Amino acid sequence: MPLITVNEASRIIDEATGILPEEEVSLVSAAGRVLRQSVVADRDVPPYDRVMMDGIAFAYSAWEKGLRAFPIAGTQPAGSPPKTLENPESCFEIMTGSVLSAGCDCIAPYEEVEIADGKARLKSGFEPVPGQFIHQMGSDYPAGSTLLQTGRRLTSRQIAVAAASGYASLQVTRNPRVTLVSTGDELVDIGQPLERYQIRPSNVYALLAGLSAQRIPDTQRLHLNDDPVEIEEKLASHLESSDVVILSGGVSKGKFDFIPDILDKLGVEKLFHGVAQRPGKPFWFGRIKGGASVFALPGNPLSTLICFHRFVIPALEKMLALPNSKPVWAALDESFDFEPPVTFYLPVDTESSPEGILKAHPRTVNNSGDYASVVNTTGFVELPNIKKSSTFAKGYCAQYYPWV
Repeated sequence: MPLITVNEASRIIDEATGILPEEEVSLVSAAGRVLRQSVVADRDVPPYDRVMMDGIAFAYSAWEKGLRAFPIAGTQPAGSPPKTLENPESCFEIMTGSVLSAGCDCIAPYEEVEIADGKARLKSGFEPVPGQFIHQMGSDYPAGSTLLQTGRRLTSRQIAVAAASGYASLQVTRNPRVTLVSTGDELVDIGQPLERYQIRPSNVYALLAGLSAQRIPDTQRLHLNDDPVEIEEKLASHLESSDVVILSGGVSKGKFDFIPDILDKLGVEKLFHGVAQRPGKPFWFGRIKGGASVFALPGNPLSTLICFHRFVIPALEKMLALPNSKPVWAALDESFDFEPPVTFYLPVDTESSPEGILKAHPRTVNNSGDYASVVNTTGFVELPNIKKSSTFAKGYCAQYYPWV
């Protein structure tokens, strides 16, 4: 099969991938979703001069006159309208979060005050500063400021901002409808009787975990035996109902690798089949016009995992309207050799040096079926196809992809 480069595969996938539509969800359901609107401050932030310490509020001018004890004129609790200090030589007891009382510009925390006989006396050595412990109205953002912009994942911090700004619901990207498809007569699900010549479907569980880490919950599972009639019948409906179909296995040159021909029969346009990479050379990608994107990944466990991280995750991020992830680079901690001309994905264990450089320790595996050896790795680096040499020296900086 003709092979394309890794960069060409990435370009084709990116050009074929569109952004999913928006939907409105309640604020309590918006965590983890991708924002598709701006969030604007409906009033100044903070909306009033907010007191930051429990204590007393008084006028600095009184302290300048030499007063150190102030009659307590009342209490200013949070959530109450501002009281007015009628006697400039008195004070209010005041609570954290309350509006600053009119006529006051100084706060003395309770730790700096002694209260007795209806008076608050400042402790020796405390010198008030006008405005200290007062969060000035609008000092963070004035009303009308854009607090959140489109294209960001909503976490607890962003939800707090939206709630404070009065948003009961938000426009977000609709979650992609994903179908995970395992193929092969040799696969028997967990909990079922297992013959010596059969294996469990580790790939589909790895992909489920990867999608969960990407906060994509709307996922269906489908297993297909090596029967072309069954594959065509079962796969057809999922292609219609899914935004993304991810298959594992059945895409190489074997006698039972039916997937490419059946996808063609079902109207999926093949955009490429075969990438100059190891592992993952038989990777197949196509798309139904106006419909699902189909990622048919090679069935060996490392091939599935690496193709998912290298190609599928960036496509999902684009569908969700997330900005492109910034590349992460790591320096090889020892030299490494491999046979070109392919791009090689090398599992590594990483650590940060005292200088802040991410160091990658190569962790070789037996082959692309050796899924257990990568358990103690943190990700993989991409070693490009450099035809002049197959040696990458210690210190070589390569793009790093962490496992999710």
